[in-house]
Amino acid sequence: MKSFEIIVTEQLKIPAADIRPELTPKDVPEWDSMNYLLFIADLEKEYGVVFDMQEVLSMQSLGDVMGALRKKGIEL
Repeated sequence: MKSFEIIVTEQLKIPAADIRPELTPKDVPEWDSMNYLLFIADLEKEYGVVFDMQEVLSMQSLGDVMGALRKKGIEL
C-alpha cells in the first residue's frame, strides 16, 4: 500500500520533505481542481474508502484530507 506521502508526492508534485498539514491549494501550484480530484480518486483506490461530494468540497488543506481519512479508520 502506498503511503499518504507518496500519493501526495505523485499527484500534487510536493517533495516529501515539504508535506505539511497546513498546505492548501494556494501553496501548491499543482493543486488545481483536476489534480485534486485525481488525488482524491487515488486515495479512495489505495485506501478502499469513498468520499462523498460534501467531504471532497469541504477539504481545504492536506490536514483536512488527513483528518477525513482518519475518520474513515485509516491510520496515517
